[in-house]
Amino acid sequence: MAAILDVFVSKCLEKIVDCIEEKAAVVLGVKEELVRLQGRLERIQKVLQDAERRRLEDAAISHWVNELKDVVYDADDIIDLCRIHGAGLLMEDGDDEGVNPPGSPFRPRLCRCFSDLFSCFAGIPFSYKIGTRIKNLNRRLQEIAEDKSNFGLEHTSSRTDQITTVDKRQTSSMVDVDVVVGREIEDATNKLVNLILGGDLESNCCVFAVTGMGGVGKTTLAQKIFNHQWIRAEFQKKVWVCVSHTYSETDLLQQVIRAAGGTYGDGRTKAELQPILGSVVMGRSFFLVLDDVWRADVWIDLLRTPLRSAGSAMGRILITTRDENVAKQVGSVHIHQVTQLPVETGWEMLYRRLLVMGKEEEIRSLKEIGTQIVKKCSGLPLAIKSIAGVLARKDLSETEWVKVLKNEAWSMAKLPDELRGALYLSYDDLPSPLKQCFLYCSLWPEDWTLHRDDLIRMWIAEGFIQEQGDDSLMEDTAREYYKELIRMNLLQADPLDYGFHKCKMHDLLRSLALFLSKDEILHGDTSARIHIRRVSIMHPAQFGARILDATVANGRLRTLLCSREVSSFNKIKFEQLACLRVLQINDADFGGVADGLGELVHLRYLDFDRTDLKELPESIWRLTNLQFLNLCGCRFLKALPRTITKLRRLRRLGLEGTCLDYIPKGIRRLAELNDLSGFVVGDNNCMNSVRSRGFCCTLEELSSLAKLRVLRLYRLERAQAGDFEVRKLTHLKELRLFFTLSADYETDELLCTEENIKQVELLLEDMHPPQSLELLHIVNYFGSDFPSWLMSPSLGRYLPNLTYLYLEENISCNQVPSLGLLPNLRILSIYGASSIESIGPQFFGSDLEKGMHVRTRTRTAFPKLELLKFRFMPKLEEWISSMEEQDVGEKLLLWPCLVELVLEECPSLKALPDGLQFAPLNSLSIVRSHEIKEVCRLPLLSSRLMLRRNLSLERVSNLPELRVLEISECPSLRQVEDMKSLLQLDLDDGSMESLPEWLPRLLQQRREVAERDALGCGGNVDDLLVQLWCNEGMLQRCLHGGADWHVIEQIPRFNAFALGEDGYYLRYTKTPFSYETNFENDLRAFGKKI
Repeated sequence: MAAILDVFVSKCLEKIVDCIEEKAAVVLGVKEELVRLQGRLERIQKVLQDAERRRLEDAAISHWVNELKDVVYDADDIIDLCRIHGAGLLMEDGDDEGVNPPGSPFRPRLCRCFSDLFSCFAGIPFSYKIGTRIKNLNRRLQEIAEDKSNFGLEHTSSRTDQITTVDKRQTSSMVDVDVVVGREIEDATNKLVNLILGGDLESNCCVFAVTGMGGVGKTTLAQKIFNHQWIRAEFQKKVWVCVSHTYSETDLLQQVIRAAGGTYGDGRTKAELQPILGSVVMGRSFFLVLDDVWRADVWIDLLRTPLRSAGSAMGRILITTRDENVAKQVGSVHIHQVTQLPVETGWEMLYRRLLVMGKEEEIRSLKEIGTQIVKKCSGLPLAIKSIAGVLARKDLSETEWVKVLKNEAWSMAKLPDELRGALYLSYDDLPSPLKQCFLYCSLWPEDWTLHRDDLIRMWIAEGFIQEQGDDSLMEDTAREYYKELIRMNLLQADPLDYGFHKCKMHDLLRSLALFLSKDEILHGDTSARIHIRRVSIMHPAQFGARILDATVANGRLRTLLCSREVSSFNKIKFEQLACLRVLQINDADFGGVADGLGELVHLRYLDFDRTDLKELPESIWRLTNLQFLNLCGCRFLKALPRTITKLRRLRRLGLEGTCLDYIPKGIRRLAELNDLSGFVVGDNNCMNSVRSRGFCCTLEELSSLAKLRVLRLYRLERAQAGDFEVRKLTHLKELRLFFTLSADYETDELLCTEENIKQVELLLEDMHPPQSLELLHIVNYFGSDFPSWLMSPSLGRYLPNLTYLYLEENISCNQVPSLGLLPNLRILSIYGASSIESIGPQFFGSDLEKGMHVRTRTRTAFPKLELLKFRFMPKLEEWISSMEEQDVGEKLLLWPCLVELVLEECPSLKALPDGLQFAPLNSLSIVRSHEIKEVCRLPLLSSRLMLRRNLSLERVSNLPELRVLEISECPSLRQVEDMKSLLQLDLDDGSMESLPEWLPRLLQQRREVAERDALGCGGNVDDLLVQLWCNEGMLQRCLHGGADWHVIEQIPRFNAFALGEDGYYLRYTKTPFSYETNFENDLRAFGKKI
């Protein structure tokens, strides 16, 4: 059911109508049969929504739907062939211009190839055979229509649901705070944390388990524990791994090793990887979460031996599983059963989920009905999240909520128990186009990371996305579908990914999608099913061969996804996959040559990213339906076939990370292209030797690609000014410009002439982007100045939509642009600007319209900036933000939205800028900025301050909201004070000889604050955790009776770890008293534990 039948039929009807109106239908003599096919499909279409719903309850209707779907799939294939063959018959001679110029020996060969494509029907004229196939379809469709009357299917009008446009599970260790409500989860978290850290356990490597039914919140509880500050403090290594129903032993071992900070080199087998894992955790304390465990062997046979034999200081393993027997089999010292939420807590969760809509009182007024809905969710957080997505699409009215409460989808008896109710209702409530997009996501393995751009391109290739008829692209529509699925809680956005470019699918929702699409989608199950259309192979070799053997023979495959494992694929010939729409082979070696690729005439999506592909066949021109071609990371690909420019429907061409030296001439004819990533400007030798024969593309051709949204250009130093007017691309959203620097390896000096520098300056001056631009990325530009359009104080008017700006390794520019008045800039990163010495008021736009006598009482610089990074700027000395010598009475408001600032490798910068105290910072990082002497008076800095290797830093103070302070190798630091909210202090210095003098004063200051305010003003002294990474001598000073013990014993909680192979540690808690160490000198004097 990956293709929802009513939508699929509608799409097929559109194609039939288009084909009827084209000359091809007349030339082929099939117009009458197509008209008959159109009429029959239109009559059947009226009952399809009812049939889709009832097929779950009625096996006969399900069989009828499958038969009809087979006919529609066949019709879709035939329409494709009609259009391809008709286009071949009607092709005009001028069509080959540029690809095969007059006189080219390639031209007659190409024409012969084109005619050969349609001479493969054993001597039977194509038009006769295609006409016969359409007649057979009509006959089959007539029989299906007659059977329809046996089922009493109701006529329904097509749904016109609107997709809400909202800006907005390999499981992650990150917690969805909107879901975490109720005292129950807080109590469970605290209880388990105390048990995990308890000192009375006999083994240093203990297993704890969280059990409960699917969707009840096991993963959420594990996330809360994993991120608990005491857990973060106690363990040197913290690893989160999602195991899932099927897993590869070697992949899982590699994942644990990577997450623990180790490397596995050439280790590829279990026998090689287990000792590596043991060495990574040896002598270290570690906390490992194994989420979603289905079998005990992942611990017993795979991880237990290397972890227990490693001699770790303290090892704790937390597993989550639905099966309590698994928890017992792994030898859990404690099993915690997660139970369903109480109704009141469930209502609170639903209420908070809907609060994003605002209208608090209206939601509260619906509590009675809402509580009844929550009861139907059986106390499962996932079900409540899903039903919240349904309610978010409805009006806030009693009528609409009662409809949801009484929806018959709650009681679909033929569904597995865990998929009934809210989960199925959340699917059933989706508009049909969204249903098929959701079901398609089940193609990937459980807990797989799904990438937004890959998903939306495949949805388009499968025909799931409709054209909107305006300036928007199908990609824009698909992106809104993706956002809607996230908003409906059917996909889970990665919380660490800015912009929601990655997501995951909860295992229960994936199970629902697999159940509903089991007739068409195959993943992992090798049982033969005749209707299988879509297959993914992400398994070890033994599974891949069986899956392909079970599916290729039927000749029906439309989607085939292979990752890493393609050994079995090498035995398959492309002609066996003639119906494919989507083919993806990634991260694998398959021989480097794609022979027979030209046979896949239905193909829309072809992805060979990160494979050993060496060349594409010239016959690729036959793929006239191809929309997406991904070749990124194909390191052995040195040239593209000239015929690639005949792919007139191509929408995306991905070429980054290849060894291409030029692009064939004729790209301008790819009028549908909206994403060109990796265009390589040809060098002079290429131009002279190849262009003369008409084969090399220039930048000038790109001006004709009016639909371009994404453009990434490489080797721009080869281009000439005037070659390309970017401004003509009025819909362009993303522009990345890559120059290539030539430098002396010994002196690091640029190997370029004044002429080269002048050339790139003139080139970039001519590349003024259009106002539509949202992302600009300039890399390795070696001109002396940025172009005037980027330096203009009116940049905010020129680029009003610019949201992301990245300037990297632009080593000769000595001034930063006037970026402060860009109205929508959210992320700014400047990296490797080695010539910039000062950042002054012009950076903020302070000299805007200077001399024009324009006065404003208050102006805002960087009004939406959230993230600012200055990295590797060795000459930067001053950063001035004040309004010196500006108009009297004018006020400049800085960074009202800035939440993160990173300063790294700015060794000459003397001070932070004025005005930073008004920024609502969550995080500030200062690394190797040796001239900064103080970090003070930042009243809004709240979450984290990281100070690393700042040699002149003397003072850190007046940070009243700061919770975490990390200090590493700052030898001049003498004063740390006024941090009443501090919860955690981390000190890392292998050369430290004694505790810093400021530490006792900071502790005394906190005690005085606590005494003045019994509540501790948010900084209760009992909550403070101090952690120290040091040498063995320093650790010995901290032990009981050591030179610094008098300070340590005043700290509420203290951990110390000696740097080195021995893994010595000290753990101390003041109240209740706890003391633990493995340092040998102390073992004799004080005992290991007290």
